Amino acid sequence: MTAPVTMATYALGLIISKLIGLLLQPWVTQWLGIHEYGQLDVLVILVTSLSIILTFGLPDAISRFAHNKEINQVDLIAGALWLMICISGITTILLWMNVGTLQQWLPGEPSLFSLRCLLFNLFLNTLCTVPLTKLRLENKAPKFVMALLTFSLSQALLILLLTPRLGIDGIMIAGVIAQLIQFLSLITSFPAPRQQHFRLLLRYGGAITTAGILAFITLGAERWAIAEVLNLNELATYAIAMQWAIAASLLLEPFGLWWFPQRFRFIDTENEQRYAALMGVTACQLSSVITACVITIGPSFLTLWLPEEFHKSANILPILAVMMMFKHASTYLNMGCYQQENGKSVLQINVISALAALVIIFGVLPNWGLPALLAGGVYLQLLRLSLFYIWSQRLLPLPYPHGRLVICYLFVLSLTIAHFISHPTLKYIITISLIIYCLWSWRDKSRYHTKMLRRL
Repeated sequence: MTAPVTMATYALGLIISKLIGLLLQPWVTQWLGIHEYGQLDVLVILVTSLSIILTFGLPDAISRFAHNKEINQVDLIAGALWLMICISGITTILLWMNVGTLQQWLPGEPSLFSLRCLLFNLFLNTLCTVPLTKLRLENKAPKFVMALLTFSLSQALLILLLTPRLGIDGIMIAGVIAQLIQFLSLITSFPAPRQQHFRLLLRYGGAITTAGILAFITLGAERWAIAEVLNLNELATYAIAMQWAIAASLLLEPFGLWWFPQRFRFIDTENEQRYAALMGVTACQLSSVITACVITIGPSFLTLWLPEEFHKSANILPILAVMMMFKHASTYLNMGCYQQENGKSVLQINVISALAALVIIFGVLPNWGLPALLAGGVYLQLLRLSLFYIWSQRLLPLPYPHGRLVICYLFVLSLTIAHFISHPTLKYIITISLIIYCLWSWRDKSRYHTKMLRRL
């Protein structure tokens, strides 16, 4: 498949799979209410944090070393699955044996049944990341998308059937059954696990995992803090806005699903490095356009889409959209950091970011509340972007077209100001101007892209 067809296939699958969940939101919020929805988000945060440990950075390790000519790709993937089975299996068993303690530790104390369903679901999901990464490396986008849709559609149907009767427990049951269905659909894509490249995967995966935990402190752990310091209602409001900020940014995900496994092919020559830099800035420009659209139409949409008790989410959505824009920039301007086999720079950056996050969580949130936390979140992502860019350029200098990115961010800054001074007409003018500018800056690049992509 060609790169445009591959990205279009990824886009179709991701958009449909995520839209299914968002389309259920009005019913789920009504069935659960704002307090119980906050309890549900506590479980979502738990999944996010535990998945960092259970996957152990192995999908990233596969993508990093799969194109190394000295490493057999089949052996690498088989070794990654073997290591993942060991790590995720042991971790899941330990958590299962101490599920009561886990329940007491979590805000809102979710039911033991929900926690057990979550742990089993997460174990299966972790194993599925290996064949899914393998499909991406092989450019088998249709099969990858089919696995995503199999999970999303079956989970959505089961949520509709079970949640009105069982509440959060019903959502957890739906997740387990849907994950089993996806696991079976991928069974032929699983490699035979073998103890291969153990030290390489353990070293790289360990650094990525540690960095992932620190990144979770930077963005994710604040939701637990909101539940503890404020209340579950505030958490539900924040969670809804964050879901839409993340959902909008998923429009960029098809590009990432195609580009991230391929990007290290473009580092050997000056022309290849220029292309890698152009692709990174192009992704950041796309992110700025998505952010502008969210700020322009997102708040009004949420007030129409959700029950009244969730309308406060519309007020914080623009800030979260800007925060996600900077977060995405840090992931597309960091090739030098992830080229390192030991991932040392990624670890160092995340240590600094996590320390700043802890100051905000424990110092800012209790004293100044949610608005200050939101401002702190934007600052954190700007700090993270700056660190990744500076470190990456030291390790692998790339000729980024900086002017394009600066102009796009100035558009977004102007748009954010227009939103908070309540000037709807100006918001639309700025957004349309940004889109026109990006289209202009991408002109006459099709031949260049075609030439570079022929080598994939």
